[in-house]
Amino acid sequence: MNMAHQALAVARIEAGQGTPEQKARVIAWDRLHDMLSTLDSKTSVLLRFNAIVVAALAYLVIVRAADPFAEANAVIKLLGSIIGHVSLLASVLSCGFAFPVINVEWEFFGGRLDRIAGGEPDFDDAALQRLGDLVARRTRLYWRAWQFAVAGGTGFAILVGLATLH
Repeated sequence: MNMAHQALAVARIEAGQGTPEQKARVIAWDRLHDMLSTLDSKTSVLLRFNAIVVAALAYLVIVRAADPFAEANAVIKLLGSIIGHVSLLASVLSCGFAFPVINVEWEFFGGRLDRIAGGEPDFDDAALQRLGDLVARRTRLYWRAWQFAVAGGTGFAILVGLATLH
């Protein structure tokens, strides 16, 4: 069944041709997709933040000519280097956890869109459960990405503060 037929089947349910159980599934399906859309938007912003932090940290940590601690004592240099590298690693890990959140899902009602077969869409409790599991998995990944982004951003702020003070 192609996408147009699947969309028509859902529209028929929404127009009143379906059972109350089918209508409830469509509403639940829409809510779960709204959650995925929200996660996608939040992850997009998080990745932009990480891009800025990674670029700034990579410049400060890797490009030695821009060493903000060139004239600081050895302890401050070491502390700045450690904080810079750990923050850079945290920001990169945040990106690693964020990318799967915006991963394209090729399933629609349990069937893969790139392998469309004939018949009715698999729009049952199992398909709804798979979508719910996907939302839960992506929420966990986003939470971990957010934690690493906060750690990387905080480290960058500390690094800037150290460089400003010395």
